[in-house]
Amino acid sequence: MAKRTAYLHVGLPHSGGDRLDAALQVHADALAASGVRVPSTSVDEMFRASVEIRRDHKAWGLRRKDVEGVWSGICRRAYAGKDSVVVGHSLLAGATETEIDLLVDRLPGFAVHVVVTVAAPDARLSAFPDDHDLSDVLRRWDRAVCSPDRMHVVVCDPTDPTPAWQALGQVVGFEATGLDLPAATVGEVDTHALRLIAEGTSSLSVHGDLGVVVQEWAKVVADAGYDVRGDLTGLVATVGADSGSQRDDLRVSLLSEALSDSIAEVTRLRARTRDLERDNATLTKKKRKLKQRLLDAQPA
Repeated sequence: MAKRTAYLHVGLPHSGGDRLDAALQVHADALAASGVRVPSTSVDEMFRASVEIRRDHKAWGLRRKDVEGVWSGICRRAYAGKDSVVVGHSLLAGATETEIDLLVDRLPGFAVHVVVTVAAPDARLSAFPDDHDLSDVLRRWDRAVCSPDRMHVVVCDPTDPTPAWQALGQVVGFEATGLDLPAATVGEVDTHALRLIAEGTSSLSVHGDLGVVVQEWAKVVADAGYDVRGDLTGLVATVGADSGSQRDDLRVSLLSEALSDSIAEVTRLRARTRDLERDNATLTKKKRKLKQRLLDAQPA
């Protein structure tokens, strides 16, 4: 009996892959009609599953019980039907070999395919190679597939990921034409203030020759015989020159994202604090009642 197929979408950060993940959820019914199911119920659930796999709940201000068993729940839904399934999240790009093994171990009986979405590299590559360096991501995720034809590399333009969305549909087996991508979410920031901060942040430096990096990526993919959708070498043209203005803009972008992440974490921590305060108040009330009962039970 032929195995069913599980497609794991691993979008490199800032590649536009997050919009593809959101589109999978938005159009889950349409995909199901094509014989492809999305077993995650929401982008948030897949986020929590990825945090569980990465064992990183504390860094996200989450409790262990907030993520424990989430990935297993998604896998149970995957087994409930007979169709191929597709799930993904950008956090999975930085997964270690051990974490990848843990994820795939929950999918016995499926033929696992990995779809990696990549865009042109930028300065973040030197700071975060684990999830920004395509070569390193492919090396770790190669263990999840049995043959090179099950590893798919999709080149994406973050400003217009529609061609990448259509390529994902071709790989997974659904018609993406007519299934619109959700709009990108962009937060408002004080760029002038961030620019002043960026000028004094020496750690945010631009990676060396990013054009050479792209060429290395293309060689790794070609040598391995992976399936490629799009032109990897064409990313060289989008890297751009290393001008002072671009360095400044990139530092602003990096700090903006860091600020957004910090605000999100503060929000999560505040919610957790409210939950803990509520639980503490309940326990205090129960303690008082118990103490009163003990006093009432004492002989006069």
